[in-house]
Amino acid sequence: MLTTARASSLAALALLLLTATAAQATTSIGPSRIVAIPDGVVGSGNGTLDLRMGTTSGSEIGNTAGSFNFDNGNNTLPQGGGADTGSFAESYVTTAGELQNYYNLNFGATGVGQVQLVLFLDLNETGSGQANNTLAILDIILNPTTIQGNPNPSGDVTSAQQAAIDQVFTGGTLLAELNPEPAANIPVNSQGAGHADYAIATGIDPFALNASAVVLFNFSMNTLNDGGEEIFLSGTFAGSDIPGLPGVPEPATAPLLAAGLAVLAAARARKIQ
Repeated sequence: MLTTARASSLAALALLLLTATAAQATTSIGPSRIVAIPDGVVGSGNGTLDLRMGTTSGSEIGNTAGSFNFDNGNNTLPQGGGADTGSFAESYVTTAGELQNYYNLNFGATGVGQVQLVLFLDLNETGSGQANNTLAILDIILNPTTIQGNPNPSGDVTSAQQAAIDQVFTGGTLLAELNPEPAANIPVNSQGAGHADYAIATGIDPFALNASAVVLFNFSMNTLNDGGEEIFLSGTFAGSDIPGLPGVPEPATAPLLAAGLAVLAAARARKIQ
């Protein structure tokens, strides 16, 4: 039979665990999480596939490699040469399961604590424009209630469907956002076309999410001048390969779980006494 004290302790623990399960911290992506990639960085991945989320052309937007077929890229980012060069506001949607498969394909990752979702940004501004290109929006949303155009991330989202989202959605949980927003802190890093200038640490562990969960990325830039941009996941470079790139923050559930364990320990001590 449970004593009153032990029953109360277990009830308190149950409440803490329920709260912990529901908790979902939002990562603030500040300047320290947007890191210029230095020359000579050695990657730990096999480079099988760079997953193009936002790009300028139709090349390789199918995001396929062997038996892997990921959601297609959004290919409506600025192309340069006078075509839509000043700004863009676009989206990309997929599932956590596809992100998990991607990191398994390139890095052999299979579980929580092995990788961080890192976005790579390739800037190719060739005009005499702004010294600092502005990343105006970077929001990552978990399980939005609706998405414009009703794409089906559990299938294969087409490039046209990605482009039609236009950052229009309702509901969901915000996993990460720029802070400050906008972030006018990204001058061209002169890595050249096809090479990432910046790594953006989202603080998200894809394996901590349910595989069926929908993940929506909204990204906007402005003060651009005559260049093509690309936002992608790298199959060569993990977050741990980039010097100075922050890792995944401690989950919001950790303090709650620790508190729950303390409750149980206190209850056991009272019983022994």
